[in-house]
Amino acid sequence: MGQTTVKNTILVTGASGFIGRHLVQQLCLEHRVIAFARRAQKEVGLEMHPNLEWVLVDLMDQKQLEKTFKKVSKEFELDFIFHLAAYYDFGDQVHSEIYEKTNVAATRQLLELSSNLNLKRFIFTSSLVASKFPPPGDLVYEKSSPDAEYPYAITKRKGEKFVKDASQHFPCSIVRLAAVCSDWCEYEPLYNFLKVWLSNRWDARILPGHGTMAIPYIHVCCVISLFEKIIEKTADLDDFTLFLASSDKPMSLKELFLLATRHYYGKEKTPILIPGFIARVGVIYRDMWGRLKGQRPFERLWMTKYINRSFPTDCSYTRNTLDWNPKARHHLPRRLLHLIENLKTRPDKWHRMNIDRLSRFQKNRPALILAEEMVRMHEELVEKVFQTIMDPYYKDRLQFYQNMAQEDLRWYISVVYNHLLTSVRHGDRSIMITFAKDLSHRRLQEDVDLDELCGALTVTRDVITHGLYHNANLVKMKLLVHDFITLAIQLALDEIKDVYENVPR
Repeated sequence: MGQTTVKNTILVTGASGFIGRHLVQQLCLEHRVIAFARRAQKEVGLEMHPNLEWVLVDLMDQKQLEKTFKKVSKEFELDFIFHLAAYYDFGDQVHSEIYEKTNVAATRQLLELSSNLNLKRFIFTSSLVASKFPPPGDLVYEKSSPDAEYPYAITKRKGEKFVKDASQHFPCSIVRLAAVCSDWCEYEPLYNFLKVWLSNRWDARILPGHGTMAIPYIHVCCVISLFEKIIEKTADLDDFTLFLASSDKPMSLKELFLLATRHYYGKEKTPILIPGFIARVGVIYRDMWGRLKGQRPFERLWMTKYINRSFPTDCSYTRNTLDWNPKARHHLPRRLLHLIENLKTRPDKWHRMNIDRLSRFQKNRPALILAEEMVRMHEELVEKVFQTIMDPYYKDRLQFYQNMAQEDLRWYISVVYNHLLTSVRHGDRSIMITFAKDLSHRRLQEDVDLDELCGALTVTRDVITHGLYHNANLVKMKLLVHDFITLAIQLALDEIKDVYENVPR
């Protein structure tokens, strides 16, 4: 992990998600971070850091989660856990197994696994909309009940209960989040609003009802600063606390529309307001047409019940307890200018980042699956490489390795294997290049011939590749195996040859 001084060791689940990647990036500056993620580090866009340990793990797999957590907690003394991983879907709001496994079972399991640790605090992220929209004139605040009745809210309510119960054994906090966005948008409803409003579509100026449907937004930077406040003040907090990460004033569709069109076109466009019942009919018709075409629109019938509804909040307890406030320059009315500027100047990246979020749960992550299988096959493949190198056939070509103590040879093969596994986890083949450079200098000092060093790596490559190719769970991932095993070792071999040619002996 390097020699960087760290204040705490912090486990973050959901590290490859929107909030997770921002939190990991910030925490690494002062803390050691163990990142549990479903995507490779490079795929997420995070650079390597000496304080960061990136671990591919699927929280829906209880056995894998338990094994990984126990390994990490044995190797590191965890101080904080930020449980950000969660599943939500803006589709038809139908309960599914993935809600239960991710939002409920994984939360319960993490709390159980944490019970034997000396944690300073367990932080669980929930959502403001776990509560129902308040009646006119009322507010949602920290003590509001999570009483909404759609699948995400129901599972978050269960998760919150587990956390509150666990606070009898170690300090816990719940953070209910408003609609979190960034300078690139990255919040699905807002992205869909802007995509329509700032286009030439026939419905670009249509708003439902009076355009007064309003929810509170918060910039991801303000969420991260709230998390840092919890870390900083944890010793002064009660064993159980519940905070709201939100601006107090919700922003309506009409306000958003007028501001967005002004920034994009240089002048406000006049919205066309249609009665709620017409909007509902329109949503039904468009959804039916979308089903026929095989491409349903974002808008669903359940959304129409919130036409003209507002979601104001009172976060005074959070602000006073943590000495925290969303910065004025990060409020959405001001930040929308940056968001629109990014859309205008880098539209490809803007759309890609938002589309990636929309599809984040629609497919298995191949790097995660490959890493899982490599972990499972570790001993088997290391032993096969060992037996192959020790075969009498290689007596003359791999003499240095056959003369090694058998325990040392197995250790060496395991080191190569683990570097390959790390390159898969991080999505970065350059890890093998760095390893090969260090290995070359070591073997030069031991007077190992270039052909023998390259021969040992080639055997290692062939055995591991063959084993993964014949894994039934990886039959559709041969290209990925080729990229992260075959090509990675080829890059390593090229680096070794460069070192041997350029280092004077």
